[in-house]
Amino acid sequence: MNTLEEDLVEIIDLLNFTFSSDFTDKWSFKYGKRLPSLFQIKLLKSLDTRKPLKLKIVQKFLTVDSGFNKEVVESFLEDIDYEIYRPIISGSLKAISYE
Repeated sequence: MNTLEEDLVEIIDLLNFTFSSDFTDKWSFKYGKRLPSLFQIKLLKSLDTRKPLKLKIVQKFLTVDSGFNKEVVESFLEDIDYEIYRPIISGSLKAISYE
């Protein structure tokens, strides 16, 4: 079982990677630079406002507001393993797909 300190270090490492150009570069070959960059922006705004994000809002932002195909967005979220961003991002793709 991880201690609180270890959990915080893991989250900080995850956020450092997510906001780095390495994250954008890693996913740009499959999704282009725009999709990972928009994800970074949405996540950063969530941290700035100190409000957790619902996965449904992330998906809506990337599909409706930004014009990406729903299947592409879902594939991206699965590829980045969106579940490791909990509690910053809550919800699941299964719950969204049933709505």
